[in-house]
Amino acid sequence: MSYVSEALLYLCFAILTGTFILRVVPEHRRPQIHTPSWLLLLCTLAIPVLEYVPIHDSAVLFAKDTEIPYGEMVKNILLELNNGKAWIWSAVASVGLAFLLGLPSFRNDKHMPKVGLFIMFLLILWLGYASHATSLYGTKGWFVHSAHFLAVTVWIGVLMISSWFASGSRNWEAFLAWFSPVAIGCMLIAFIAGIMLMTFTTPQYVNSWMLPYGQMLLLKHLLIAPLLLFAYTNGFGYRKKLKENTGFNPLPWLKAESLIALLLFIVTGVLGQQTPPHDVKETLQTVSPSKLFTTIYNGHFSPDLTLKLSVSLESILMLAAALVMIYGLIQMYKENKLLPAFVMGLMTSVFGYFALMFSVG
Repeated sequence: MSYVSEALLYLCFAILTGTFILRVVPEHRRPQIHTPSWLLLLCTLAIPVLEYVPIHDSAVLFAKDTEIPYGEMVKNILLELNNGKAWIWSAVASVGLAFLLGLPSFRNDKHMPKVGLFIMFLLILWLGYASHATSLYGTKGWFVHSAHFLAVTVWIGVLMISSWFASGSRNWEAFLAWFSPVAIGCMLIAFIAGIMLMTFTTPQYVNSWMLPYGQMLLLKHLLIAPLLLFAYTNGFGYRKKLKENTGFNPLPWLKAESLIALLLFIVTGVLGQQTPPHDVKETLQTVSPSKLFTTIYNGHFSPDLTLKLSVSLESILMLAAALVMIYGLIQMYKENKLLPAFVMGLMTSVFGYFALMFSVG
């Protein structure tokens, strides 16, 4: 349940942030977009509910271990722990935003998107305050986690709203002219902040592959590859395609890119509900190794194992297959064949995964 709630939470943030950003942009610089009011209201009200799920899980677990009543345990979490305090402020802000979105006069006001963006920024800060990075590294961890989540939410949010709620073919070139550099900037921020978060939470990156957390982190990183490929073709190939074919419609390609982003949210949701392994050897004393890792790993597993990357025939073949998939995706884009390109994008991650797993020893 926690995995699902985490992924849905990220989706709610993306829908709201993307909608408010696009409503701030002048009409001649974006496609015609209509996000249903009920969806915005539902996402807003869902945020405190979804953020409460891990608090509920913790309260049930702690109450069972300490024999303290559930209600008393929830009260202690809300008043004493970072994630509890952050939830209180998030709940207040979400209810306030939902109230405003429920007012037709505010919903149609030209200042509504700016107010909505400000509240979303506060919600992102409070989500960062409840993170593992903040509990470990204080203000520095809070800033890095918030910057990472903000960049990803802006990029994926605008992408999802523009691909699933746009109608017509007007202003696509004007839209991509500003969205492409914004997406590139968000990618860079997310990449730099992500590297910093890894130094906080997973300093033993390769060794962490023995654990479920490390496997999810690796899958998340590998899913970024097809996402970047689609982002590149959509951002830089659109104008060329339009010159070659005036009837070219970028909408299906943006939808495919957003579906990969949704997969990334799901993996991140699973990742967010697991404890980061600051010391893999110590973590293996209390956490079972990943079944996926032990199934694929050729050597003899033990908690004292130290993984190293090395070149093998199997890893070279898998890497070659991944490169073939990348080439195929680009060719399918040139031929405007979406489904084969989408499959090849996912297979890039699959072959990349096996290339890395076959290289550990």
